[in-house]
Amino acid sequence: MAYQIMAPQLIDTETSELLEFTPNNISELDNDVLERLVEDVRKLDKFKKVGEEELKKRLEDGKKFNKVSLGKPQMMTVIASDERLVKALINKYGYESILPLSLTQLKKKYGEAVEKDIEPWLVQKPKKPALKFD
Repeated sequence: MAYQIMAPQLIDTETSELLEFTPNNISELDNDVLERLVEDVRKLDKFKKVGEEELKKRLEDGKKFNKVSLGKPQMMTVIASDERLVKALINKYGYESILPLSLTQLKKKYGEAVEKDIEPWLVQKPKKPALKFD
């Protein structure tokens, strides 16, 4: 069978029949068609990335879309340290504790108690929201 792929549908080029195409059909493709599919998908991947970036930009500029919106941004905890925190960390955990480490790295190294010690310096920082397809 020879197919021309038009996701999520394909055309049987021998019978001109329009068929539904799903990931389960990939195992049925011959080598040439599979190779073309993967090559085409790799080319389309660039369009996906650029298209999503443009969608985000337009959504951030206030444009409206029927089926796409920005999701709720995730929050990231960062440490807003000052001299007092640095001294306290050095006294309690040693000099290595003030190297640029994330909260997760500090907790892994010194245990959960370190979070309570630095809690006044923890700040929730939003990440860029992801696209949400309705």
